Amino acid sequence: MHLSSPSAGVWLAALGGVASTALVVWLFVGANAAPAAGPNGMSGGVSGGAQIGAPASELAVVTGDTLLVGQQAVRLSGIAAPAHGTLCGAVDCGVAAANALANIVQGHTVDCTLSGHDHHGRPFGICQVQGMNLNTTLVRKGWAYATDAALRPAEDGARQARLGVWGEARTPSL
Repeated sequence: MHLSSPSAGVWLAALGGVASTALVVWLFVGANAAPAAGPNGMSGGVSGGAQIGAPASELAVVTGDTLLVGQQAVRLSGIAAPAHGTLCGAVDCGVAAANALANIVQGHTVDCTLSGHDHHGRPFGICQVQGMNLNTTLVRKGWAYATDAALRPAEDGARQARLGVWGEARTPSL
């Protein structure tokens, strides 16, 4: 029996798979633990009013309430979107919320004003696209719950209009 070594193509494919996995782990695990960029672009703690932004080419939606802005994960403050796998009837409301956020930011620059860190250490704040507050918009469209009392009227409006998670065929699990 003659054993031969794998071809160069097999080695390149394996190396590409390892590199891709390392990149995904770094983006979604390592980047979440990183301190936020301060107003001068240096890393460090987030002080009230610190700014971060990125063009569309440097944005990614992580969940219905978290964006990857450049290389920094930013949680939208005052809201809580359903987690992936949360069913509202037959709809995965977590995926639907993330898709709603992706549709809003698609092709646009996002600017965020950071105000602190959440319990996972991610910076949080208010993000805008073309002057539209993403935090309020997601609640108003029914794809996020208001955790800030100031956003409760927007949530009440979405409930009454049966939008997003409050749709007729959906019963969100809170």
